[in-house]
Amino acid sequence: MSKKRIKDLAEIALVAAIYFVLTVIFSSISFLPLQFRVGEITKSIVVFNKKYAISMMIGNFFANLFSPFAGTMELIFMPLSNLIGCTIGYYIGRATHKLVGAVFVALWIAASVGITLNISANIPFIPTFLSVGLAETVLLVTGYFLLFTIEKKGVVKFDR
Repeated sequence: MSKKRIKDLAEIALVAAIYFVLTVIFSSISFLPLQFRVGEITKSIVVFNKKYAISMMIGNFFANLFSPFAGTMELIFMPLSNLIGCTIGYYIGRATHKLVGAVFVALWIAASVGITLNISANIPFIPTFLSVGLAETVLLVTGYFLLFTIEKKGVVKFDR
């Protein structure tokens, strides 16, 4: 395996671990219908480099093991939805602006959470989508500006 491939795998694993830890540490607010997953602040990294969509899938799967709603929807649908939504968000950000891609990801995840909780716990979709959408948008936009600033200052380069 090449050094670049090993480095990519390590970076993917690190970002997944950061997402997981931030979500589980704040589990009291991470797994509610009106959830505010602090780990989501890391999700904006996908608009800088699509390889991190894999991180979000992995991190989401392991974090959802701690969810009171854990089941097929949380452990299969949501990780796959993260992978798909984050990948699409990357391409939307690339075609328009990275911030637009981050907002797309926020709304995609909000819709996915709304579907998941509606199917698994009979929680109404619209109020869930709206509340999670607000939280996701705040977190992903904040994450975008944090990551943009970190990259601009030359601390790290995400899109290589």
